[in-house]
This record gives sequence, C-alpha cells and structure tokens, in this order.
Amino acid sequence: MNPAASPIVPAPARAVRLLHFSLTASITLLGAVFIMLVRFQHLAFGMSRDVGLVLAAIGVGLVAVASTVARRRIPERGSDQSPDTFWANPEATGAAVLLWALTEGAGLVGWVGYLLTGVTAPAVAAVSAIGALLVLRPSRLEGEASL
Repeated sequence: MNPAASPIVPAPARAVRLLHFSLTASITLLGAVFIMLVRFQHLAFGMSRDVGLVLAAIGVGLVAVASTVARRRIPERGSDQSPDTFWANPEATGAAVLLWALTEGAGLVGWVGYLLTGVTAPAVAAVSAIGALLVLRPSRLEGEASL
C-alpha cells in the first residue's frame, strides 16, 4: 500500500473538538440569520404566540434532558488516559454526540419557533442551547474526571 495515498485521519480528540465547534458555530450562525430576518426584514410567518411558547418549552426541555440524562452517559476519563485515548472510546464519543445532538436540536426548535412566530421566548431557549453547548465542550467533558 502506498503511504502517500493513505488518507490522513485526525486524532480523535481533534475530530471531536472540530465536530463540537461545527455544531456550535452552525446553530449560532442560524440564529444570527433568523434574527436578521425577523428583526430587520420583518419576516415572520405569523403563527400564534402559543406555538412559539410551546416550541420554547420543547427547546428548554431538550436542553434539560441533554444536560442531565445524556450527560450522565459519558464515562469519566481515567487519570492515566490521554484525551485522544478517551475520545477513541466509542462509548464516550457516542454519548457526547448524543448530548450535543439533543442540545443542537433544542437550538433548532427554538430558532424555528422564533422565525415562525416572532416571539422572543423560543429565541431565548435557542440561546440557552448555545450556552449549554459552550458549557458542555469536549475539554470540559474530558476534564471533569480529573477535577
């Protein structure tokens, strides 16, 4: 096999950090676009305020489930484990992806609720999801075992 032709595979810790950054950046960018559409272009689909409140509640619920139930599924990193060894474990990586997907979903529900209704409550829920993504970053998840 030609070593020059083999694909370059990033280290697991780097790949996880890149995935987390991509999720956080995309939901933040989506929020910025939706804010510009609703506030500056006055685009709202005129749905009921109640729809916005229901979507905000769903978003907050998803953040709560992610930060409590899904967070507990991530194993602790051993003191002798490097970040790459920790993230190479499919149990840790899978649980972290589930955690971030739930949180990203909460943000998406919130931003869509904001776009559909123009109500601020779903946007607040989406911003809380972004905050949760920032708090639940890979370095924090891998470092909590050593605290």
